[in-house]
Amino acid sequence: MIEANPPTVDLRLVESEQRYQAVIENASDMIQSVRADGTFEFVNRAWRTTLGYTDQDLARMTVWDIIHADSMGHCQIEFMRVMRGEPIDSFTTKFVAKDGRTVPIEGSVTSRFLGDKVVATHGFFRDITERLRARELEERAALLEREERARYLEKMAALGKLSAGLAHELNNPAAAVQRANAGLRESLQRRDAAMRSLANAGCSFTGWQAIEAILGRVQPARSDVHETDPIALGETEAGIESVLEDQGIERAWELAPAMAEAGITTGDLAAVVASVPAATLPGAIGWISETLVVRESTEIIAQSSRRIADLVQAIKGYSHMDRATEHDADIHEGLENTLIILAHRLRNVDVQRQYDRTLPPIRLYGNTLNQVWTNIIDNASDAMDGSGRIAIRTWAEDGRAIVEIEDNGRGIPADALPCIFEPFFTTKPQGQGTGLGLDTAWRIVTEEHAGTIAATSEPGRTVFRVELPITQPGSEGAATEIPTANERTH
Repeated sequence: MIEANPPTVDLRLVESEQRYQAVIENASDMIQSVRADGTFEFVNRAWRTTLGYTDQDLARMTVWDIIHADSMGHCQIEFMRVMRGEPIDSFTTKFVAKDGRTVPIEGSVTSRFLGDKVVATHGFFRDITERLRARELEERAALLEREERARYLEKMAALGKLSAGLAHELNNPAAAVQRANAGLRESLQRRDAAMRSLANAGCSFTGWQAIEAILGRVQPARSDVHETDPIALGETEAGIESVLEDQGIERAWELAPAMAEAGITTGDLAAVVASVPAATLPGAIGWISETLVVRESTEIIAQSSRRIADLVQAIKGYSHMDRATEHDADIHEGLENTLIILAHRLRNVDVQRQYDRTLPPIRLYGNTLNQVWTNIIDNASDAMDGSGRIAIRTWAEDGRAIVEIEDNGRGIPADALPCIFEPFFTTKPQGQGTGLGLDTAWRIVTEEHAGTIAATSEPGRTVFRVELPITQPGSEGAATEIPTANERTH
């Protein structure tokens, strides 16, 4: 018997179901449906591609097998919310891929009802690994930019401090040259006038010999005043003044100190008095006095000029303005240039040098090592409040040049010592340090010169030890593995 009205399939419903499955399967988001017991109802292609699990794997798994341990508690709470029918519009967690990778995801989760009962959850997720990586790179770039700016400001502050000190160091000899030069012309004019008066008065050859004998023996005024017994010097001044006054010489009180400091005695003046006519005596005394002033002025100009030249040479060596970036050099040259540059900070500091001058050259990169010496010595000066002792020692050990800089300051606190090479760490009061000086020193020594830097400290004794590879003859520089930032020697 043939049924009159056989059942028919609703083709439109089938087509709709197939279209829905195609959308789910080809969606770019990861989609999963999880039953109430945690087993998977279905997942789409993006889900399988991202996490790497196969259908066979899913048949043996529950959703808890893909949840990262760090996110387990949070996910269990959220799963219970969805099973109660509460949708979650924004959800982040971490999945674990088949190969063990951690996959950070974000998305939303809804409930699927059968009648009034929730029978499954539908999750729609996106892999945010690249987004988090990009964010991390942005944060790192921003941090590096801040650190670079802070280092730039640190360099500018250090440069300002050095510039102020150098300006002071250069100003002193420059001012001395100006003062000496200002009086030199007048002294020459007065000496020429004294010479003419001697010639006009007919000073004898014997008189000129007596004058020249004194000037040939004595030193410029005040050249050795600090080595003279002040009591004896005072007695000599009084004697000279008395002799000059007895001979009717004007300004005896003004001439006596310079003559005494130059080493002229009352006996010398007595020889001149006995050798020249009384009429020529004022001219003779004037010639002697003004010659001493001229000598003193020229000596001041010479010494001050040498000081300026030494400072300029030190600045030139400190910055290596005339050298290529990479070169071999004597390490002591940089140490000495640094000490000259910091002389204004070390006026009351006893600097003891214990150099091994037989050290061979080391490979230097520009002027950067001078920043290391500057930071260490400047910190030592601060620790001693500008007054104390600094000892600098050098020697060779196991193919490396060793530089130790020791001070007798208050020391570094024990809890701070392991952190002194970290960026932005400082033990100085707020506003007096950025905490980048020793971090910069560490980078220069380890990353640029393949060396090591370490410090030990106790009250009254702090030692910074720098080890640098010695350049081998005929080599292009020692090849030494550079430590990473986590291998800093504290």
